[in-house]
Amino acid sequence: MKLTMKEIADLAGVSKTTVSQILNDKGERFSEETRQRVLKIVEDYRYAPNYFASNLVKNKSGLIGIIVPSIKEPFASTLITKIQANLTEAGFHLMTIESSGEEREEIALFERYCQISVEAILCFTATKFSEKFIEKSCYHGIPIVFVDQGINESQYGHVYLNEYDTVRKAMDDLIQKKHQTIGLIKENQESYTFPNRTKAYFDALNENHLVVDPSIIVETDFSIDAGYHAAKQIAQNPNVSAIFCCDDTLALGGYQGIYDLGLKVNEDIEIIGFDGIEMLQHVRPQIRTLQTPFTEFANVLSEKILQAINSPNQKQEDCYLKMIF
Repeated sequence: MKLTMKEIADLAGVSKTTVSQILNDKGERFSEETRQRVLKIVEDYRYAPNYFASNLVKNKSGLIGIIVPSIKEPFASTLITKIQANLTEAGFHLMTIESSGEEREEIALFERYCQISVEAILCFTATKFSEKFIEKSCYHGIPIVFVDQGINESQYGHVYLNEYDTVRKAMDDLIQKKHQTIGLIKENQESYTFPNRTKAYFDALNENHLVVDPSIIVETDFSIDAGYHAAKQIAQNPNVSAIFCCDDTLALGGYQGIYDLGLKVNEDIEIIGFDGIEMLQHVRPQIRTLQTPFTEFANVLSEKILQAINSPNQKQEDCYLKMIF
C-alpha cells in the first residue's frame, strides 16, 4: 500500500509540514519520539517521496547529465563507469543520453537537462559550440565540463593526454623493428577527431623517409566491424607488416580481419591499438595498445564536476595525463 505524505501525517498524529521537514532532514526542532514515529511509518509502508518534488524544496536535483555520441564506444563507457562510482559516492545520480555526435541533438539535450534541473553536464563531443548556446562554460547557468580535446574554451579546464608523444613512441618502435610499410586505420571525424594521433603517424614516416601510401590509410567510424573491413583492405598490400589503429575497437576488428585472411597477428602483421580498454586484455595473441590512465582520468573529471557545482564561477586549470606504452 502506497501512502501519501498527508496519510503518513494522519497516522503519526502530526502535520504534513512536520513529516516533510523530518524527511528532508530539517526536523531538529521535533522530539526524537516524534521523529522515530514518523520514520517507522515511512519504513513500514515503504514510502518513497517524489524525487523531483523533494529536491525542488532543497533547490538541488542531485542529478548530473552526461552527453555522449555512443555509450557503446569503450573509451566513453569506461570513463563513465568510473565517474559514476565517484559521483554516486558523493551523493549524485547520473543520467546518460546518446547524441550520435550531432550538434543539433547535443543542443537539444542541453535543453532537456536544463528542464529537469541537472546540477552539471559532462559532454563528450567533437562540436565547437557558439557563445549563443554556451556562455562562460554554462548552459543557462548549468556548468558544462567538456571531454573534447580542448575544442571548446572552458573555465573548468580540460584533461589532455600526451597522445602525440605516445603514438610517436609506438611508431618509432615499429620502425626500429624493421617495419617499412605500416597501415593506418583512423577516424572519419564524424563523431570524434584525433589530429595528434594521425600527425604522429605521418611525422614518423616522413622523418624516417618511409613512403606515405594512401592505399593503406583507411578513414572509418569507430566500430569492430569497421576495423575488420579496414584491416582486410589494408592487408591486400603484401608489403604491409604492421597496422596502427586510432582506437581499440578498430584494433579488435582488425585482429579478426587479419585472422580471417589466414594471417597471424603479431607475426605476419603486427597491430597496435589505442586506449587500453579491458576487452583487449582477453585476446590471444595479445594486441599491443597505448593505454589511457582511465582511473586517473575519471578522478580528475569527477573532481572538476564537483568543483563546478560547488563553485561555478571559479576557474579551473587544465590537467595533463601520461599514457602508458
